[in-house]
Amino acid sequence: MIRNLYHQVHTDTLTGLHNRKYLFAKLSEIKANGGFSLILIDLDDFKNVNDTYGHIAGDQVLQQFAEILLHNTRKDDIIARWGGEEFAIILPDTQCEVAYKIADRIRKVVEQHVFSYQGITCRITISIGLGSAKKELDFKTENFIKTVDEALYKAKEKKNSIVCCSND
Repeated sequence: MIRNLYHQVHTDTLTGLHNRKYLFAKLSEIKANGGFSLILIDLDDFKNVNDTYGHIAGDQVLQQFAEILLHNTRKDDIIARWGGEEFAIILPDTQCEVAYKIADRIRKVVEQHVFSYQGITCRITISIGLGSAKKELDFKTENFIKTVDEALYKAKEKKNSIVCCSND
């Protein structure tokens, strides 16, 4: 029963991924143990998917996108639905260069993927913000997330399907 309650509190019901609350807890834990990278992903123009095909089709796109993340990350990476059409990935003990390669691979897979639901098909693009933190650095988790979020915003400004690092 406790395990079931824990699962309900820390899991996004639509995608089956971890939720934002779980991600924050893990981020603090991982930050204390060593360096890591954080990827924030936004599905570009997702409102158009919902408006054109309906919210059920949009939910299917989110679920299929979650599967892409699960199949294109490593076993120790922590994937969460950040909210709405935003997702986050913590990459423990991962420097920026490696994180960038993972993020770019996800971007390319998404570009090639045809999302489908009951005969409806669509393609999407994503924008990605990325940041890395070294073990030695002392920083507030919220400030680090804000920096990565700013990189995501920069990627969105550049328009569709791009990865921006917080140190760009």
